[in-house]
Amino acid sequence: MDTERDDIDAPDTAAVRILLVDEHLIFREGLRKLLDGEPGFTVVGDAPGPDEALLAVDEQKPDIAIVSLAGRPLARLMQTLQDLGTERHRLRTIVLAATIERRHIVQALQLGVSGMLLKDTSAQLMFESVRCVVAGHCWIGREKLSDMAEAVVRPAPMDRARFRLTPRELEIVDAVRRGDTNKSIARQLSITENTVKHHLTTIFGKVGVFTRLQLAVFAINHKLELDPGAMVDAAAMAAAL
Repeated sequence: MDTERDDIDAPDTAAVRILLVDEHLIFREGLRKLLDGEPGFTVVGDAPGPDEALLAVDEQKPDIAIVSLAGRPLARLMQTLQDLGTERHRLRTIVLAATIERRHIVQALQLGVSGMLLKDTSAQLMFESVRCVVAGHCWIGREKLSDMAEAVVRPAPMDRARFRLTPRELEIVDAVRRGDTNKSIARQLSITENTVKHHLTTIFGKVGVFTRLQLAVFAINHKLELDPGAMVDAAAMAAAL
């Protein structure tokens, strides 16, 4: 009985379990020494890429992953981590980036990232961001955010010109938002399917997304539709992905 009481009254002093993901070994080793030297942190593993990271997540059960990946490797890792999170445990992720622009933030939010840090940030700021994210908050650059998700769900109205989309690109975005296929878009606009694909690649780069679904959600959230009253066919959108 006394043992049980001691367990109940004892404070939770478990260290934050951290996984490092970066392709460069020397970077991972340096970051490991930095984090292991901070009270309350322990690095339980490191990985050079998405595949190795997923194995480490399954074996080590980290609380947070500090990831220095970009583009498709980051997207693939985050999608799989989200799937693992629903089945096993909640893993939060901080992405290290060379620069943080609005399109990077939008992309990170869509991927389920909890925080973003510049690679040249100070050690103390990194420690603060890790504690913040583990506590359930979000972190961008140098500040804590408590309502990061709302920035994606209900963003403030924005000028379309800020995304540098041409009238033709806006037409294609609007068609993707409705769930139209490339073939359908090509027929509507009297262009080839290859031209549609070329436009989509350009659009993805401009707004910082990787898939048609992400583009459709982005268009809805940022009011990039040509006809605001048009209904979105969810079934058609899913079939077109």
